[in-house]
Amino acid sequence: MQSLLFKITKTPYYIILFLLLESSLQAADNNLLIYAAASTNDIFKEIQNDFAEKININIRISSSSSSTLAKQIRSGAPANIYISASQAWINELNKDKLLDSNYIKPIFKNKLVLIAPINSDIKYLDNINKETLLNLFNKYLKNSRISIADPNHVPAGIYTKEALTKIKLWHYLNRNNMAWGGDVRRTLKFVALGNSPLGIVYYTDAIAEPKVKIIGAFEEDLHTPINYWATIIKKYKNESSIRLFNFLSSDLAKNLYKNHGFEIIGKEK
Repeated sequence: MQSLLFKITKTPYYIILFLLLESSLQAADNNLLIYAAASTNDIFKEIQNDFAEKININIRISSSSSSTLAKQIRSGAPANIYISASQAWINELNKDKLLDSNYIKPIFKNKLVLIAPINSDIKYLDNINKETLLNLFNKYLKNSRISIADPNHVPAGIYTKEALTKIKLWHYLNRNNMAWGGDVRRTLKFVALGNSPLGIVYYTDAIAEPKVKIIGAFEEDLHTPINYWATIIKKYKNESSIRLFNFLSSDLAKNLYKNHGFEIIGKEK
């Protein structure tokens, strides 16, 4: 024991520091923080639980609205990968030179649906238009609020506002008959708990919540395409972040997206 201690203490301190630093860097390189849009949380939880070991990466996830995450990245948050439900926030961060422009791509897409609590008497609408929605609003929003994501900055809310504006119904809504969620999952929860008789969320969120039902789907030409984008934060780019970024385009990952109800860009449904 004394002999071993003697050998260690005789090792030059700068070599010990180098070995400790090298070990620390290797550990950091293998630990990734993913900033994921709230609507993609289930996907990345599954990647974290089932695939992280296969691709030899330890994954942590921070999930919120794309806008909130983008603002945190702009403030210096140590995220390696950013998944946004809006190209606009990708463009904002890229304009600030915070992203590695070689690693920016759309990975899947979504659609907007109208939902109600599972026990609601509302029937499925074959066609969402001004007349059908106005009838619902007049009947169900007299003393209640429709749940939508915050249209000022949350992508789901922005898409919702675009669709209702095009249908010429946005002016009908106000803070007395709307409840704004900080992200799409909170918006979904208002309806699931029965606090709102109606809500507008992504299709993938609706099918993941057993306490709501879809009562209609919005035509895609009513709003900006709902494409999800993946990118690497330039300051925190490393080999593991590149490996995970490439994994997001693999057949294995694409099957995972489809299992959660997302559509692969450029593919048939």
